[in-house]
Amino acid sequence: MILPIILDNFFTRNWWKILLVIFFIIIFILVLIGLIGALIRFIMRKQAKAVDKDVGKLVVSRLIDNPKDFKRIANIKSMDRFFKASVLPICLLVVALIIYLIYGLTFNHWSDGLFSRETGILSLFYLLDFSSIEYLPPLGVNWDEIVWITPEPFTDERIFNYFIFLFTFSGLIIYLIDVQAYAARKWRINKLSKEIYSADLDKIDLNEFYNNSMKNVDNE
Repeated sequence: MILPIILDNFFTRNWWKILLVIFFIIIFILVLIGLIGALIRFIMRKQAKAVDKDVGKLVVSRLIDNPKDFKRIANIKSMDRFFKASVLPICLLVVALIIYLIYGLTFNHWSDGLFSRETGILSLFYLLDFSSIEYLPPLGVNWDEIVWITPEPFTDERIFNYFIFLFTFSGLIIYLIDVQAYAARKWRINKLSKEIYSADLDKIDLNEFYNNSMKNVDNE
């Protein structure tokens, strides 16, 4: 008796469409996570190579001939890169703070939510209104009552919140990328300091090493 009711509710209430939409949303989220992970790995590899540019010539010319000096000089250059790269995001965050203070002091709006529809960026997007959804026993929901809320961009003083969000979000993202780049360089510095000055003969072409040694002996 219950099964026919469930089946009838399933097809008449378009549950299969809802499940299909949920399936595609899950696939989209998984693909997005994969792309973000690939982007992070790409940035890590690219930023780590900056170490080679900073100390490559010093190593080749043997001005750095031990792992301690290599790590010290490479870390100084890496920190210098980090400070220079941090100027832009810090400026963006300072601009966001200035706009926030001007907005708050002028209109006394100190507690506006940047992600709310009433005062924040959600006013720029289409949203689904679930307020009319009701439960229909035994396993039904009136999905047909879902409606789209159209965007309503602000034209009053609340438009300041758009700029506050833009500068804050941009500054934080760029700063996080800078931190990630610094971590990538730190990892490569530690890795190269062990590999370049390693005494492990497995990492050395012994034929080339022997031939070079013999040439040095002959020259002497």
